[in-house]
Amino acid sequence: MSRIVSRLCAMIVLALVASSLAQAQEPRFAITVTADATKTNGSPWDGVPGLGNSKVNLNAAPDIAVCLVRANAKPDCLWKPQGRRLLSLCQNAWTCKFDNVALGPLPIGLVFVDIDARNHDIIDVAILTGGNDARANDEIAESLRAAMSILTPHRSEDTKEHLVRDAKVLALSDCASGKPCRLTQSQFVLTKK
Repeated sequence: MSRIVSRLCAMIVLALVASSLAQAQEPRFAITVTADATKTNGSPWDGVPGLGNSKVNLNAAPDIAVCLVRANAKPDCLWKPQGRRLLSLCQNAWTCKFDNVALGPLPIGLVFVDIDARNHDIIDVAILTGGNDARANDEIAESLRAAMSILTPHRSEDTKEHLVRDAKVLALSDCASGKPCRLTQSQFVLTKK
């Protein structure tokens, strides 16, 4: 009996060591996202559209969150649940930094979101790659479609498909070089941890 317990303990220790080695090998980054002052159509991210980014629209800046989309998985969003509400780590801010984010395995989808009470606005969608694996990129695109259904359930299927189809495909190494990677309504910088 003690032999079985010893083997089980050894297997558990081995599994824990393997898990921590795998996590240690995953590249970790700080992601700094900066949203444009308005959506591409000129309306503010939050507040009353007719008032634009005036002083009256105090909450015009977005509440930015980042959702990581891995193949065949639900989106893993970086935000703060507070009761039934979701809050950004940086409420009402044009720029938000997300520390110590594991960006592996590649490719991985990034969805930048403006958190709203009912239906989040999608700021931008990108796919980070480590090479030219078309099949893996297709799997991420399919997972992004599923993520859009979760994150924006009230948007039309055409809008969701447009977001996925227009997702910018970027090499991780290009965005981790210290230069901002420009998207449609935002830009982001990766800083290796």
